[in-house]
Amino acid sequence: MRRLVLILADGLRPDAVSPGLMPSLDSLGGAFTVAHRAHTVRPSATVAALASLATGVGPHTHRLVEPGLGFLPGLGSLRPIARELARAGVATDIVAPSLGAGALPIAWALAAAAGTRQLVTGGARARDVAAAALERLNRREDGMLFVYLADCDRAGHAHGWMSDPYLAAAAEVDAAIGMLSPVTDHSLLLVTADHGGGGVYSREHDEPHPVNDHIPLVLAGPRVARNHLVSRPVSILDIPATILWWFGIEVPACYEGRPLAEAFERAHRPAPLAV
Repeated sequence: MRRLVLILADGLRPDAVSPGLMPSLDSLGGAFTVAHRAHTVRPSATVAALASLATGVGPHTHRLVEPGLGFLPGLGSLRPIARELARAGVATDIVAPSLGAGALPIAWALAAAAGTRQLVTGGARARDVAAAALERLNRREDGMLFVYLADCDRAGHAHGWMSDPYLAAAAEVDAAIGMLSPVTDHSLLLVTADHGGGGVYSREHDEPHPVNDHIPLVLAGPRVARNHLVSRPVSILDIPATILWWFGIEVPACYEGRPLAEAFERAHRPAPLAV
């Protein structure tokens, strides 16, 4: 089975990942591969970062930095990762928290236009979203599952990054990661964030600052290097390239990142998928 699970913990700062607060994620990073110098795009905002994850290019290229459907016409000139996977017969599904009546149609329109097969919403808390993700993973299908956890970002904006409510949200996110971590027995698991927060203003993350830009990145699963640290600077833009590379799909020349081949036991191109 060729399956990949990408967990994005919105607003999770790397310094929140510790054995006491987030033992599941800390354990995965210690057992497999962790990148200590990973950073997001600028602006360090959710819409910009998610668009970069989806398309493999930075905000200066995709130009999606505000919510809305104005991005749709520009998708024709880009090569979204879900569309590249679909061409190779690999489906992409998304599991996210419950969205408002106004936000859901916009989210689905963008996801579908980018090549996503299905968008599933599953409750407000990270553990609810993880439970919905497990329902899909129990089908044991090939493909990519994108799991979006919003708890830390909500708490950061409401109470401040690294406040007690924020740390409680990080623990909730870790509980969800713990629910999903058994997939590493047979699937590649990537855990990251779209941005940090609290670098300039305690409840914001948009301003240029290392604390806002720095994100966690853990890779775990079959053929991932054990007890390995990627010490070089890594960009969130390297994640789309890594995903296509891992599936044995050619990375488009327009992608602005490169595969994290050193995170795997054998740094060579995986066998292409049979289509």
